[in-house]
Amino acid sequence: MVLNGVHHYERRGTMTEAANRTLQRGLTILELLSEHPEGLELHEIARELALPKSSAHNLMQTLLTLRYVRLTPASRYQMTLKTFEVGAAVVQTTDVTQVLRQYMQQAFADCNETMHCGVLSGKEVLYIDKIESTQSIRMASHVGIRMPLYATAMGKAFLAEMTDAEIRALYPEGVLPPLTGRTIADVEELIAQLSIIRERGWAMEDQENAENVSCVGVAILGRDGRPAYALSISAPSFRMTEERRENCAALLRRAKRRIERVLRAL
Repeated sequence: MVLNGVHHYERRGTMTEAANRTLQRGLTILELLSEHPEGLELHEIARELALPKSSAHNLMQTLLTLRYVRLTPASRYQMTLKTFEVGAAVVQTTDVTQVLRQYMQQAFADCNETMHCGVLSGKEVLYIDKIESTQSIRMASHVGIRMPLYATAMGKAFLAEMTDAEIRALYPEGVLPPLTGRTIADVEELIAQLSIIRERGWAMEDQENAENVSCVGVAILGRDGRPAYALSISAPSFRMTEERRENCAALLRRAKRRIERVLRAL
């Protein structure tokens, strides 16, 4: 543009990048508040987003002005019904598979390990979707395969939603055919492990389905409270350290909460 006969060149790239960062932070705040219905104080938001308190304050003022959040008498920020109105418009045209894929992609972006989505099919888990790791050493699998519930992380997540009596009825012989030397082969041992899974909130298997592959998984509950889907993250065992396993489980549990929230609204 020209001012007083002098050409001034706008730094459009820089301005666009700044606007994108602001938008991203604003949307991240809404996602954060969606996980804390009781609300968060300004310093908590700043800490969670690793932002200066002044920057967090400016973002919250914008969201207040746009009526996406409100400030309670206790100085806590909460989401308003406006966010529900926006979300409801999306829900009306949402396909469940799109929801699952969206949150799988979000988790994948933070782990770059192979992800699977499965459904319960009798005594097996049926793999219906997959995002493959870009790393040179990764798990080999494909959509459409079926695997025993007791030998997979997704399968164990499904089983953990059943009662002990239902599991014994599912395997009346009490013996589980092993896939590897590490596969649980006894129903009572499986039931004991499922008790830990229920308490912990996620399942795991370490080389029980295939040699040198470890997985973590969670079950996704439908509107009726029954397990409808399962998600898993799989990696070579040498990469799936205890710390890595905990991180992957946290990603899956976050995806689980968000997907179940959407499913309840469908």
